[in-house]
Amino acid sequence: MKPLIRLLISQGVSHADFSEAAKDVYVEIAVRHFSDGNKINRSRIAILTGLTRKEVKNVLDRAVAAEGHGRLFSRPSRVLTGWYSDPAYTGPYGIPLDLPYETQEPSGVSFVNLVRIYSGDMAPRQMLTELMRSGSVIEVDGRYKAVRRNYEPQPLSPELINRLGDLGYRVFSTAARNIDKEYLGSGYFDRHVFADNGCTDEVIERFDKYIKVRGQELLEEIDVWFSTNEKANAPDATRKGTGLYMVHYVENPDEKSTLTDLLLERGIEKNNGNSSSES
Repeated sequence: MKPLIRLLISQGVSHADFSEAAKDVYVEIAVRHFSDGNKINRSRIAILTGLTRKEVKNVLDRAVAAEGHGRLFSRPSRVLTGWYSDPAYTGPYGIPLDLPYETQEPSGVSFVNLVRIYSGDMAPRQMLTELMRSGSVIEVDGRYKAVRRNYEPQPLSPELINRLGDLGYRVFSTAARNIDKEYLGSGYFDRHVFADNGCTDEVIERFDKYIKVRGQELLEEIDVWFSTNEKANAPDATRKGTGLYMVHYVENPDEKSTLTDLLLERGIEKNNGNSSSES
């Protein structure tokens, strides 16, 4: 999940956003594949998914009403909303005040205190860096100015988001079926080839050029096969999407390590259950 989570964070998708979407999918799969007949048993769904009955009810009610749960505010969005709406942080006509980074007064108006009010334990310096990176805040004469009300990370187009979902479904559906093939009776084609000892960046680039040519040739051959077998499909029979998905992957060595490895690398060691270095 590491590449996926990196992508989600870069798009401003918070854990809360992802968690809400996951609840919907858990309930859907429990109803679709693990329910008895047409009856919806909330207690059974709660047991299967680990959600509370209230959470299950919320998901079902939302689906029946055909309403999306919407996107929860990320922490940067909450900070900007407070900056633009809190009377303590706005001037005449509701214009957000230019803020010093911090102040000697515990409850004084400053960026640090704004973050504490609207983002809890988020580190103010990291928040400021992110808001400036996204273009929502700029520095003017040693103070910080909000220039855009919305926090907008680098956007993915709806087409790319849909493509990500389609490709993810295709990969995981085949992997899941093949893991369960002893129960389902058969699996689908799932093979891979890799360099035993890895490759340098130069050789990876050469392989990328090679596979784009040879892989394209194979895909075009398969496309012709589909065309020539079109008439073999019974006219009134149900059809399912199918095909072959080829992907050139390159592993990031950093993502093969664990969070424990990363913390030790950064010099954070266990100390009576607490980290020895905090910021």
